Amino acid sequence: MRYVALNGRILPEQEAFISPLDRGFLYGDGLFETLKARGGRIEFLGKHLRRLQGGATFLEIPFPAQLDYRGLILELLERNQIRDEAAVKIHLTRGRHEGLLYFHETRAPTVTILVEPYTRPDPKKWDEGIAVSVEREILQNPSSGLCRFKTLNYLPYLLLRTRARKKGFEDAVLLNPRGEVCECTTSNLFFFRGGRLETPEVSCGLLPGILREALMEYLAEAGEPVREVRLSSEALAESHEIFVTNSLAEILPVGHMDGKSFPERERTRAAWTRFQAYREQLSVVGCQVSGLGETPGP
Repeated sequence: MRYVALNGRILPEQEAFISPLDRGFLYGDGLFETLKARGGRIEFLGKHLRRLQGGATFLEIPFPAQLDYRGLILELLERNQIRDEAAVKIHLTRGRHEGLLYFHETRAPTVTILVEPYTRPDPKKWDEGIAVSVEREILQNPSSGLCRFKTLNYLPYLLLRTRARKKGFEDAVLLNPRGEVCECTTSNLFFFRGGRLETPEVSCGLLPGILREALMEYLAEAGEPVREVRLSSEALAESHEIFVTNSLAEILPVGHMDGKSFPERERTRAAWTRFQAYREQLSVVGCQVSGLGETPGP
């Protein structure tokens, strides 16, 4: 039996009912966050909740800050008997449709939390790298502001990922109308050029990922700040190494982009090894998360 959390209650999946009039179902009017739990620790929960709260403010959805997100996630992991790594998803919608076709506040937003076992990518992916294709027809729209948040309107990314897979690639590199590189469909991009580690500026039109933020914070503290840039896909292809980041896979190298190979891994492996040690150090000193603040934990 699988358990889920619905509006603060832990329920068997078959008893967790959401109204067919929920605006998340009808219009994709909502947000979500995907994060990882491992060994009883919830990775960067505070950062994820702050981004979710920021998206809720942007969409004028009341954010249920009173919920014990950490407690609910830990109980779900226990109820679902997940002992190793887990993928956690938090969904927030405006709630029941009231006949108003515009953003409006509601007293009863819907919050669901799901957990499921997570299997890391095959270690061979570090040797091979993922294969990506540059999407040149369907472009990212930085002017809407929506790409800064994980909205439930995820169809554009599913469409682009499907297009890439039909061409034999695993993901797509998205461009904005100026032809500047933004991100991939489920991850942020980093690249080594001219001896420096760089990543696209948020203003290009991308989701500021939590792993992206944490990695940049760590490297800045280590005296090796990441440079945020605007660049074309042609300039990206001149990089020595390229890798992607997200909260589940964390860091994966790009091995091929539209037929060009990127065989070097040395600097990507070094950045990943150092970041892993930094993350473990955070856990040791008590960077465990409850709600929106940081509190000591195991």
